[in-house]
Amino acid sequence: MTNTVQRMRIHIAALSSQPEVFWVTEKRFNDACSRHPELASRVVADWSWDLVGFERALNVSDIVIGWRFGDLSSFRNLHQLKWIQLTGAGAEHLQPLSWLPRHITLTNNAGVHAAKLAEFAGTAILMLNHGFPHYITHQRDSKWSKKFTTTIFGKTALIIGLGNTGGNVAKWLKSKLGLNVIGVRRSGRTHRYADAVFTPDQLDTLLPQADFIIVTAPLTNETVDLLDRRRLSLLKPTAGLVNLGRARIVDYAALAEFLEEGQIAGAILDVFDPEPLPPTSPLWQTRNLIAVPHCSSDDAEHYIDHTLDLFFENLGRLLQGKRLKNAISRRHQY
Repeated sequence: MTNTVQRMRIHIAALSSQPEVFWVTEKRFNDACSRHPELASRVVADWSWDLVGFERALNVSDIVIGWRFGDLSSFRNLHQLKWIQLTGAGAEHLQPLSWLPRHITLTNNAGVHAAKLAEFAGTAILMLNHGFPHYITHQRDSKWSKKFTTTIFGKTALIIGLGNTGGNVAKWLKSKLGLNVIGVRRSGRTHRYADAVFTPDQLDTLLPQADFIIVTAPLTNETVDLLDRRRLSLLKPTAGLVNLGRARIVDYAALAEFLEEGQIAGAILDVFDPEPLPPTSPLWQTRNLIAVPHCSSDDAEHYIDHTLDLFFENLGRLLQGKRLKNAISRRHQY
C-alpha cells in the first residue's frame, strides 16, 4: 500500500473591489504552481470572492491568502489555521492584533515592491532635482516660469525606513545616481548602500542636511507624525520630499503650507489618508506638489507573481518547520 501525503488546504480570499493587479486568480495561482511543482503537490486551493463563503472556508483551511477579511473575530476560535499571507506590505488595517491567536503566523509580502518602488523613488528624486513640481504648478497657471537646476551627483538623500524596501531605494540612489545616502532605521544597523545609519531620535540633526527625504517606513505607533510641523520646518528651502510609506507619518497640512510659502521646494506623495484622496482636498491644488494615487510600487505585470513566489518559498519553510519570512511582529506592528 502506498502512503499518500495529506495536502494542506489553502483558501484565497479575493476582492473584486481591488484593482486587478492585486487579484490572486486561479490562473495566476496555477502559473505559480507550475514554477514550484514540488511544493504545489503538497497543497490544494479554493477561493472566495468578496468574502462570500469565507467564514465557512476558514474552519477547514490551514492557510489563508488575502488582504481584508471582514469580521476579524472569526479567527479567534480556529484551531486548524496556521498561517495568513497578506497580499500587501502594510498591516495597519489589521492592528491591533488582539484578534490573532498565537498559533497563527501573519506574514506580509514585503520585498515584492522593492525593485519597482526603488525605480520610482529614483524617478521622483530626479523630478524633484530638476524642478518638475515647479513646472507642473506653473503649467496649470499657463505661466512661463524658468527654474535653473544643477546635476544630482553628490547630493544627500535621507531615507527614513531602511528596511527591505528602503534598502533597495538606497542601492538605486547610490549606484545609479551617485547620491550620498543617510539611512534612518529603528535598529540603527549599518547598511551596505548607506554612507551612515542613525536611529529616529537623531532626525532633528539629520533633516537640515538632506537635499531629498524619502519616507519608506511602515505606519506604527512610533512613526505616526514622525515628520510633524516642527521637523518639517528643519528642512532647507531647496529640499524635496517623497513619501512612499504612509500618509500619517507626515503632517500633510504643514507640508502643504510650507510648499505654498516656498519653505520646501517640492514634494511627490504616493500615499494619502483617506484614499482615494477626496476631490475637496486642498492637496490637489497645492503648489509644487505632485500627487500619485498609491501605485508607485505595484508592478502591473508581476505583482502577484512575485507575491506567490514569496508564498511558495515560505510554504517550503513551513513544511520544514522553519520560521517564516516577513512574520509581522505584534510588538513592532510590522
